[in-house]
Amino acid sequence: MTMDDATALADDEAMCMAHISAFLATTPDFGFGSSSSPTSSDTSLSRPSVDNLRSTKRSRPKDEMARLQATHVELERQLQLLQLLRRPQRTLTPWQARARRVAEAAQRSLQENSRLRRLIDDQRKVLDTLERAVTKRPRCAPLDSTSDGSAVAKIPQLVLDHYDKMESEWIRRRLYDAKAPLRQMTVERSAVDGTMRSFSMVAKMSAPLDYTSLGDLFWTHKTGFLGPSCTVQHTITDDVVCTRELIHRPDVPELVLETHDCLGRFHEPGRMVMVWRSLSANETITRHGADHLVGHRWGWLMVEQISKFESLVQCSMTTRVPAQKETPTAVAPAWVEWLLQFSQTSKDTFGGAMETALFARREELGLSNDSINIQVLIAHPTLHREEVV
Repeated sequence: MTMDDATALADDEAMCMAHISAFLATTPDFGFGSSSSPTSSDTSLSRPSVDNLRSTKRSRPKDEMARLQATHVELERQLQLLQLLRRPQRTLTPWQARARRVAEAAQRSLQENSRLRRLIDDQRKVLDTLERAVTKRPRCAPLDSTSDGSAVAKIPQLVLDHYDKMESEWIRRRLYDAKAPLRQMTVERSAVDGTMRSFSMVAKMSAPLDYTSLGDLFWTHKTGFLGPSCTVQHTITDDVVCTRELIHRPDVPELVLETHDCLGRFHEPGRMVMVWRSLSANETITRHGADHLVGHRWGWLMVEQISKFESLVQCSMTTRVPAQKETPTAVAPAWVEWLLQFSQTSKDTFGGAMETALFARREELGLSNDSINIQVLIAHPTLHREEVV
């Protein structure tokens, strides 16, 4: 350090000390009028007299404004002095300045994103509450004809919404990549207690019949040959039907599983799609039985053209097991296993009926049944897998 640098540093320190002294001189603890020992005047100030209180109460607004203005001027002076004493900030390079701006902008974006998410969540809660309030029906309210009409009018839209989910289901079940023939059952169990939550079946196979005739056979058997436990409640259109099924277990007569389904059919170039799903208590046209378990199942079936007299059949169907709290503890496990076996038996029966109808339809079209590959029609070995949810 040179002599000139030392002299400049001493001058700066002297100037800073002068500024600090000037600032501290205005405070009562450091000013010239301060004293380390208390006096009688200090004692009198600590206990204001009655005359002082009266004079304070009598202060006019004009005097109060003057006092506030003087305080404001003094605070501004102190602020300017502190700004002079503050260490100057380092000059940022262009890249440092840009990085700071980017970081500040990112932080503001995160805060704004969090604020908007909270607003959206609040609005969703409000909408859900309003929807429940509007759609909820009092238990004692009568089911009038107007409500029946509105429920029936909503069925086609429910079927269409379910149809829109088929592509996602095909991707989830990997049916696009699967090779025919395929027949696989998946059982989903609870990660808490291992109880069965639902079971699903996917299938993929070819059939020696044109897709139009085969699609008509599936629709006819699904909506016409229902068996004694299932009935058609409403035929809304030729392609939209509502059914009601009551499943009884002979050895447990007090348990009845009631399922209300809506079924829809879609005709498209080169394929026919059939969908079905159960109706909840708020969607169904007629109420479920008071003591009945409410069934819930859904599925999709697609018949796609391969050639003039050959089609590809792909299907995915899922059945949700009724909640355990609705079933007596003593019979719940046996009931679930019986329900799984009943569903499997129903699928096998339906497959056998479809095979017989397919042969009959081929004979009506003048086609021979001797040269067809029977292996594509009989039940293939079922692959079983389990998932924990």
